[in-house]
Amino acid sequence: MKDILRNYKMNGIKTVFLISIFLLNSCHKYNKGHNIKNTKHESSTVIIPKIFYGEFSAVTNTEETTTGTASISYNFAITKSGAILSTESYHEPIRCNGKYEVKLNVDILELFYAGTEQNCKSDHPTFKIKKSDQNLFVQGLGGEATFNEWIELKQK
Repeated sequence: MKDILRNYKMNGIKTVFLISIFLLNSCHKYNKGHNIKNTKHESSTVIIPKIFYGEFSAVTNTEETTTGTASISYNFAITKSGAILSTESYHEPIRCNGKYEVKLNVDILELFYAGTEQNCKSDHPTFKIKKSDQNLFVQGLGGEATFNEWIELKQK
């Protein structure tokens, strides 16, 4: 009986080891095949079109409170080296301010948080900016009600 248990334990360990190797290899092949990368986005190699350069702002209302409507003012400064976000708010937390790395995806400028707040980092862009007619619009502002809307940016 002891021999059977010992063989079972050894075979079980071998099985777990082989499954682990298989899963690691599968994940590596999946990531390689789908170009999945770390959250580091290389803005130094991105040439930002000059139409995005400048200082822009947008305001979004987030929710009604007993003392008024909560809102967030977003201020973007975009240069050839990236973007800086500063926010002001009424009844909303201020977070994810600072440097953003950029990536150009077709004609949309994607902004990825590059600061130190861990909760702000993502594989997906925090904001997207596009040109439509002669105006710039941003997506990703506010909360659930406005997050997917394209909101016009006003040049300062």
